[in-house]
Amino acid sequence: MSMSLKKLHIIILFISVVSLVSAYFVEYIMALAGCHLCIYQRFPYLLLIMISIIGLSSNQSLRQYYIITFLISILLASYHTGIERGIFEVSIFCKPLVSISDNLSVSDFKNILYNEKLGTCNKPVLFILGLSMAEWNLFLNIMLLFSTTLIKIKQD
Repeated sequence: MSMSLKKLHIIILFISVVSLVSAYFVEYIMALAGCHLCIYQRFPYLLLIMISIIGLSSNQSLRQYYIITFLISILLASYHTGIERGIFEVSIFCKPLVSISDNLSVSDFKNILYNEKLGTCNKPVLFILGLSMAEWNLFLNIMLLFSTTLIKIKQD
């Protein structure tokens, strides 16, 4: 299969935007809080958006950057899926992104505790067709990695 360079960038940009919008929809509209690994898994999509925009504006392939980003995303999603399935123990990556200072008052601590909506890494909040969002993310990135690696790019 061959594809134009511009089309490749647009498809990856579209998939990345839809993936992020879906994650934010689940978190803010459906009020299902993700865990810290869920948040970390969004960063590769932000990177893919930046790579796509650079690729569209410079007319360069940037395939190697896509592949590296997909591999990072696959590692994150595999690790998260392993924690959800009980293969790996919950680790430091599932700890809060912020630390609580020693001089925090009890009322401030209660406010943080009751108002902070965080999921736990080993308990998925949403299943779609029997798969967690981390598993869907893993599947999507494996498909993107294979398709980006295997397609031939036609120069515009």
